[in-house]
Amino acid sequence: MLANDPLDHDVQLPKALERYVGELLHERIDVRAFEATRSLPFFIGHTYALYETHILGRHCVILARLDGTGTPADIAKHVEIVRKATNATVAFATMTFSAHNRSRLIGQGVPFIVPGNQLYMPDLAIDLREHFRAPRHRQADGLSPAAQTVLFDHILHPHQDETTPSLLAGRLHYSAMSIGRAFDDLVAAALAETVRHGKERRIRFRAEGRQLLEEAAPLLRSPVRSLKFLRGNAIPASLKLAGESALSYLTDLARPRIDTFAIAATDWKAISQAIGLIETDRDGADCAIETWSYDPAALSNTYTVDALSLYAQFRDHRDERITMAAERLLENLPW
Repeated sequence: MLANDPLDHDVQLPKALERYVGELLHERIDVRAFEATRSLPFFIGHTYALYETHILGRHCVILARLDGTGTPADIAKHVEIVRKATNATVAFATMTFSAHNRSRLIGQGVPFIVPGNQLYMPDLAIDLREHFRAPRHRQADGLSPAAQTVLFDHILHPHQDETTPSLLAGRLHYSAMSIGRAFDDLVAAALAETVRHGKERRIRFRAEGRQLLEEAAPLLRSPVRSLKFLRGNAIPASLKLAGESALSYLTDLARPRIDTFAIAATDWKAISQAIGLIETDRDGADCAIETWSYDPAALSNTYTVDALSLYAQFRDHRDERITMAAERLLENLPW
């Protein structure tokens, strides 16, 4: 029974949940008392403190106990009772819970939150533990695709006010969680710092414009994952001109024989099946498509992919003409 001080639950646990889940998922979490208890058995309200919130857009009901008492088997039964009654995602929450009992809940697929330790919600594909939140060292192979997207977006649009994960997510075609991790990568790379305004986390770059790009240069990676040569010209108009085709469009480089377009790697399979593209070799191709590690449309509202992604792709090219054209891309930007 929850016979402890109710004030602790009313203040301590909700705030701990808001802070912990909000920091992990990089979005604002508002935890409030769950009032719609009429459909629940009487003993539920006397055994747990009940809260509700929204996590990643899903309505969640939380059964909370400060002391972590109760067997995993009982908790699993009670979570299922509330889930059936509310048709919501239901999670158990407590401030302290043994690793053994957490393992037993995971074994039964029961969602739970232990602030400062673990967030396990299989319905939302989340299993995040405290050690995942440790600052990560700079990766030798460069920035993550999401971090590079955030960096390029800032350089290309320095006056945008969208500096929180939730605001950037929709425009850059990532989840707020992925943007939050991108923030972590940029902080670990010493390119930025993050600050908090209330419950919102914002990114602040340490330099601007050309200087920021030069500091990030050793960490830049080509966005291209693969290059596919295709027969047919049924290319969706929404695809951006890319590769040497875009480089020639934006500079005085000679235009290649066939046009190249870019698409997010995650979209390739669906689009290729929808329009029946046939892969071939370079000599027999009518066009080419690059699959990218991030969505090329997220950084460009023009006919071509963005100049910074092209620069990252071609700055170390073996052909000196192409390298020089990549440098000219930077000269043409409005620093």
